[in-house]
Amino acid sequence: MDKKRHAKELLRKTIGKYPNIAVACSFGKDSMVTVDIARSVYPEIPIFSIMTQYKPRETFEYLVEMDKKMNLNTTVYMVADKIPEILSNYNIKTILLPTDEFHLAQKNISNDLHRIEPDTCCKLLKVNPTKIAVKDLDAWIAGLRNTEGRIREDYKEIEFKGGLVKVNPILTFTEEDVLNYLKDHNIPLHPWYLKEYPDGRKYRSLGCAPCTNPIAIDVPERMGRWQETSKCGGECGIHTQILKNMNPKPIHLKN
Repeated sequence: MDKKRHAKELLRKTIGKYPNIAVACSFGKDSMVTVDIARSVYPEIPIFSIMTQYKPRETFEYLVEMDKKMNLNTTVYMVADKIPEILSNYNIKTILLPTDEFHLAQKNISNDLHRIEPDTCCKLLKVNPTKIAVKDLDAWIAGLRNTEGRIREDYKEIEFKGGLVKVNPILTFTEEDVLNYLKDHNIPLHPWYLKEYPDGRKYRSLGCAPCTNPIAIDVPERMGRWQETSKCGGECGIHTQILKNMNPKPIHLKN
């Protein structure tokens, strides 16, 4: 069975077991493949996205473009004092979350929280909002891949953390597989992936603008994330921390 067929079959089985399920979409290349495959199995599957006020402007523009193009009805969760104008103008459902804790942490670190304490920054802007997004779900779907970076090499297609099941349907896809899928299915790339520097560096993994850098093609994709910090090439915490503290429901998939 090829990778795409396997991903679809995995999702058919897990969605059958856990109908209260949603797809997390960062609007990076891997997320777009995952969303498209999930929607081919379950066209009405909910899509949620964790945005921050530090995402590139192009990410918000791409979110709006793809939400409309693919009829995603995305729900955005965001720690911010106000909804970004572009999301408001295009009626993207946005749930604002309190900013007090983030502003206090930022004030104590002279506004360089993302550089000096990147784990704290990610926890407040990404991990905690994800906990809210998944609190009523039994399972969620993510676009993780084993070849993205050293920390993701041992991830599994189905994971149990706390009271939540996580499904990684494109886990065995390579970067080339992802790019070919998007091309074959006429899904536009986020514009940052199209940038190329004279020395050959490219953006290969996208996050917040201050924490995303172009890298060479012969290093792991996530090495462009959090450069010059203790997190370089690592994780924001969404995929490593417990998001829901309850007893998980077992899942048994038949071949």
